[in-house]
Amino acid sequence: MASSDIPTIDVSPYFKSDQENEEGKKKAMEKIREACVTYGFFHIANHGIPLELLSRTMDMYKTFFASSDEEKLSIPHNYLKSTQKSAGTFEHLWVRLSSSSAFDVCPNNPPQFRKVLEEMASHFTKLGVVSERIISECLGLPPDFLANYTNERSRDALMGLNYFPAKEDDNTGKPAHEDPGCFTIVYQYEVGGLQVQKDGQWIPIAPSRDKLVVNIGDVIQVLSNYKFKSATHKLVRARETNHCSYAFFYDMQRDKWIDPLPQFTKEIGESPKYRGFLFEEYLQLRLRNVTHPPARPEDLSSSI
Repeated sequence: MASSDIPTIDVSPYFKSDQENEEGKKKAMEKIREACVTYGFFHIANHGIPLELLSRTMDMYKTFFASSDEEKLSIPHNYLKSTQKSAGTFEHLWVRLSSSSAFDVCPNNPPQFRKVLEEMASHFTKLGVVSERIISECLGLPPDFLANYTNERSRDALMGLNYFPAKEDDNTGKPAHEDPGCFTIVYQYEVGGLQVQKDGQWIPIAPSRDKLVVNIGDVIQVLSNYKFKSATHKLVRARETNHCSYAFFYDMQRDKWIDPLPQFTKEIGESPKYRGFLFEEYLQLRLRNVTHPPARPEDLSSSI
């Protein structure tokens, strides 16, 4: 399968208010519903985020990742560099958007980094709210269903990712996994590497200057009782150059109870495919599976 198999959806009708856009919204929703059922992955175009801001944010991340280890390690709670078995593989800069002081951790290099990230996070949050409404409607739920379910946005996060060039015997960047939250929005520009699994094959997601990638997470898969897929994906490192991208995680409060909704179980005569769980405990279990892998692969919790 080729990356062209991953659908690209024009979401511009959702940023306009006149009645002429109702047909455009209907077409976009049909394509997104099919993508969520089939792949759990799709591109979105005409998403309302200025291309200049997307590019400037990428340049800021590249400048930061090119700075000295001393500068980067000055923010140890938000900067992570791979160690041990994955040494020399990746580095991340993580900002949790939980308060007005969330960006106080931003480094001084490059200048204006904090201002750019704040602006980028604001646009991503607005796009996340629109995407949440679309996904609710695609599931046949009221447009504000997921917004009322998730309640507030204290767990959302913005993360810059830098993967170092592959070695001769290892091109693994991020192993196959699913995202635990609601959904993730990714900007991958210039250098590819992101791949999604479908029918046992890995489909490359082509980088794009003006498109964003959306992938469904475990929360949506469980709530929909597997109607929508939480896509298995991975990152393959390039041989000659770094892979730099950034992602916005539209997440859940950790004290939220997650189980299949009655709309997809007892109301339609289907059995729940998952038992309910506290989101905090699920995240802890996933972390334990990374730090202390079980003896049997089938016991991994990342597939719920």
